[in-house]
Amino acid sequence: MRILVLHAWLKGNLGDVLQLSVLLSALRDLQPTRLDLAGYPDQPAPETAEVIERVDRYLPDTFPWYWKLAPSLVGRIVFEPWWRRRRTALFSGYDAIVSAPGPYLADYDPRATSALADIAIAADMGLRVVLASHSIGPLSAAGQTVIARATARIARESSTFEYLRERGISSVLAADLAFLYGYTPAGAPDGLRPPYRLVFLRSNNLKARRLRLDRGALFEGARQIADASSDPVVLATSDYRRDARFLAHAAGTLGVPWVPCRSVQDMVRLVAASSSVVSDRYHPAICAAVLGKPARILSNREPHKMRGLANLLADHTVEDLQTLARSGLRAVQRALHVAAAGSAS
Repeated sequence: MRILVLHAWLKGNLGDVLQLSVLLSALRDLQPTRLDLAGYPDQPAPETAEVIERVDRYLPDTFPWYWKLAPSLVGRIVFEPWWRRRRTALFSGYDAIVSAPGPYLADYDPRATSALADIAIAADMGLRVVLASHSIGPLSAAGQTVIARATARIARESSTFEYLRERGISSVLAADLAFLYGYTPAGAPDGLRPPYRLVFLRSNNLKARRLRLDRGALFEGARQIADASSDPVVLATSDYRRDARFLAHAAGTLGVPWVPCRSVQDMVRLVAASSSVVSDRYHPAICAAVLGKPARILSNREPHKMRGLANLLADHTVEDLQTLARSGLRAVQRALHVAAAGSAS
C-alpha cells in the first residue's frame, strides 16, 4: 500500500507537529510500501524534524492561494483543469490519500478550495480518501457535497461531528491526535520561577495595545481573559514565527515576560511548571489538559474548533479524550486496510 498524506503545514506551528507525529506513527504501523508527506513550505521549519523523520519522502506542495481569490468563472475555466491535471499525475502513484489534520476545510480558509478539489479528484480516481482528524465547516453546499465523498471523516471535536450530522454526513467522533502525544516534562524552563500563569495568544486575535493587568486579572479592554491571581503572568506562543512580534509588543505593554516556544519540549516544560493556562491557541490547551493543568479556552477567529475543544474538555476526562482519539486513529487505519487489500490483489 502506498499512502500520500496531503496538506501538511510545516512552518513551525507546534500543534501541527503534535498531530502529524501521532498520525504518521499510526500510518507507519500499517507497514505501507511507501509513506510520503506533501506540504508547505518547500523547506520545512527545523522544529518539524520529528515529522519528516517518520516519512519516506517529503514533497514540497504549495497551496495556490490565488485560486481562492480568483473569480469563480476564472477558477472553473483556468485553475480547476490545471489543478486536476497536476493532482491526477501526483495521485496516480498512490493507493490512498490522507488529508493531514487541521481546520482548513472551511470557507474562510484560503486553502479550502484546493483541499476540497483534492478530495473530489482522488475520489474520481477511485482512491481511498481519509480526512484524518479535522475541524470542518462552515462550508457551502458544494463543499459539503465534496466532504461527503471522502471514504472516512474523523471529527476531532463535537462541533464538527454535530455540524456534519445535521447535514446528513456521517463521521467518527474522536478527539485531537495531540491527546496521544508522548508528553515528557523535563525540568522548569530557564529564567522563570514557578508557579506562574501562562497565557498563549495568537497575533491575529487580540489587540496588544488593549491588554491590561488590573489587580492580578488580565483584560483586553473591558473583556476579562484571565482571572485574578497572585501568580505572575507569562505570555507564550506555540507558533513563535507568526506571533513573536505581537507577543513582544504585548509583553512590553503589560510589563511581563514572554516565551517563544521553539520546540514541543519547550512548550511541555513551560506548561508543566505553570499553575494554569489560558489560551486562544488550540494545542497548548490540549498540552495543559494532558499535564493536569487548569485550562481556559478563549474564542478566536476559528470559533468552530475552539468551541468544540472547550466542550470536549468540559464533558470528558483526559482519559476519555485519549480513548476517543485512539478510536479516530483506528477508524483511519480501518479505512486504509481496505486500500491495502485492494493494492495487494
